[in-house]
Amino acid sequence: RVVTTLDVSVVVSACICGVFCGIYGLPFVRELNQRLNEADDMLSIYVAAGKQDERGKPRKGLAMLTLVGFIITGALALDIWVWYRIAHKMKKENQDSDANVLGYCPFYALYYILMMFHVLFAQSALGISNRFRRLNVALYQVFPEFNKTPIIEITSVSSTNNVSEKLDNAVEKIRGITTVSHARPLVVHPQPLLTPDRVIENMAYIHASLSTGVILVSNTFGVALLAVLGSCLLHLVATSYFLMVELVGDKDAVFSWIQALWLFIHIFRFLLTVEPCHITNVESRRTMAIVCNLMRTCQESVAKERVRITNVTESW
Repeated sequence: RVVTTLDVSVVVSACICGVFCGIYGLPFVRELNQRLNEADDMLSIYVAAGKQDERGKPRKGLAMLTLVGFIITGALALDIWVWYRIAHKMKKENQDSDANVLGYCPFYALYYILMMFHVLFAQSALGISNRFRRLNVALYQVFPEFNKTPIIEITSVSSTNNVSEKLDNAVEKIRGITTVSHARPLVVHPQPLLTPDRVIENMAYIHASLSTGVILVSNTFGVALLAVLGSCLLHLVATSYFLMVELVGDKDAVFSWIQALWLFIHIFRFLLTVEPCHITNVESRRTMAIVCNLMRTCQESVAKERVRITNVTESW
């Protein structure tokens, strides 16, 4: 009874925290989406295929939502069937055993709220990770030598500064991008003039905006995320306990398999929370390495100061 009560309590508390954090964090989510859209618009200048890649993101998000919904629906259906099977065996002792199983249906419905919170957080974290990745791609295109040279390689700093020349070449390529208006034929609109300092300033602004997005995600999901992670860990312990009791006691193969299934689902929940954070952290650290290499190479005072500000923001 203690383990069952604990199992129910952590699910209910995690759902309540998720609902309140979702209502309270709605302004933060709107600001996050605005910043991500702004980052897409600015990065599309430097990464030609950026907008085309972003078109497939809603499909990936819908695929994740469908997969999670299918898994949790299948697990709940199997769990209800197993408990009805156990209730049918206990019907001689308790005539209300079937009604007791039916009373757990509202509790099972809470799992949909819990899993949707997992998906919402994963999509938010992966959204920031994708923009960090595109920022790194843009930096590699502006400074291609950083993509060819391993980060851990120790090289001497040349006294001759060639970063401005490389920036000028990259900017010349960006200037050549034109858009054609279909309202009138043969009307060409060139992109606005981008100086090397302007390129670094745009990159720094995108990075600062994404760093603010990380803070917004923390403000929106922080408390609920602690409750969800706590429920994952407690469910892993409780499910393992039920599985060991069944293997030692009645040795019901069907019940044992359903407990093993729930064990894997709780592991999946844990990974669905932790892995997006890990991916975002990897991409942000890659950005830090690129910026450090840029500071080591750049000699111009104005450009170096802008890069230094970017690095300070990253460290913060």
